[in-house]
Amino acid sequence: MGKDEKKQLMQVIDSGFYTESKKCRQFEKEFADFVGCKYATAVTSGTTALYIGLKALGIKSGDEVIVPDFTFVASINAIEMTGAKPVIIDIDPNTLNLNLKHLSHLVNKKTKAIMPVDLNGRSVNFKELSEFSKKHNIRIIEDTAHAIGSYYNGKHSGNMSDVAAFSFSIPKIITTGQGGMLITNNKKIYEKCLAIKDFGRKFGSKKKISTSFKHDTIGYNFKFTEFQAAVGLAQMKKLKQRILKKKKLYKFYEECLHGINQIEFIDTDLKNSTIWSADILLNSQKQKEKLMAYLSKRNIETRMFFPSIHGLLPYKKSDAKFPVSANISKRGLWLPSSPTLSQNELDFVSKNIVNFFKNQ
Repeated sequence: MGKDEKKQLMQVIDSGFYTESKKCRQFEKEFADFVGCKYATAVTSGTTALYIGLKALGIKSGDEVIVPDFTFVASINAIEMTGAKPVIIDIDPNTLNLNLKHLSHLVNKKTKAIMPVDLNGRSVNFKELSEFSKKHNIRIIEDTAHAIGSYYNGKHSGNMSDVAAFSFSIPKIITTGQGGMLITNNKKIYEKCLAIKDFGRKFGSKKKISTSFKHDTIGYNFKFTEFQAAVGLAQMKKLKQRILKKKKLYKFYEECLHGINQIEFIDTDLKNSTIWSADILLNSQKQKEKLMAYLSKRNIETRMFFPSIHGLLPYKKSDAKFPVSANISKRGLWLPSSPTLSQNELDFVSKNIVNFFKNQ
């Protein structure tokens, strides 16, 4: 962050309007225009965006929602928050998204929604998923936390689902500190989201600020702030350049490390996918941990993949049911991927990775 964010924040302080007002509306419009959707509403986090989206789709206690085993825990926690039962599915090794071949085995009368997770900007086959969901009358809520700047068949991620949830937490390609955005092309779903995020108040499609104490449904306080929107507006100006930097960064790592047999890259279409953080797979968990320790001693920070959901204490299940997710999670590593990294820093990282394997 820099001068642009400071300028926007000072405008908020001088305006005297601190909760959702003009800057929030502008941020929502700019984001909606960028992703090409009809409606967008900003909320406190990506997690609350998922929760609000599920509630707007009518998900409740007794329902079941299918979610991939390899994701950040927020995805499954949002389902649990509604009282519905999360049903975990193994992933496709090519996309790291849910494996569509396993869906038919998990669907029953209680299945009300499917939550694909565009992990690191990679999309599921939405043509196939959409056909499946329509056939079984199941809604789609997409976790697009990592997918800003990613597309499927010419449409930005999130537009093929009933509703989608983005995140603006610190590691994302643009950030408002914390925050999220719900998008949809369905007016009724949008208006339900508006009510749920603001104590159940009813809003029209123009979304005028309400001071009413009329509450037509149960809602909560998940409203955005003008401070966050101000930062978001400044960040939006940097988004296109950051997308280009992320793609260039991923390609750089591929070219520098492609000759190392112990490193595997996940097949990635950089034309349609914007990678949140460059990822690699090592031969084993032990090798991954050794590489992390080696790089750490040289002040290079890396980040291991999310643990499989089935391995977490609240959702504990056997590895045997999720072999792909278990394998990917144990071997995966995210490399330094900030858009602020200089070429010298990237050279330093790649050189040290190469040296590690030369000494093995």
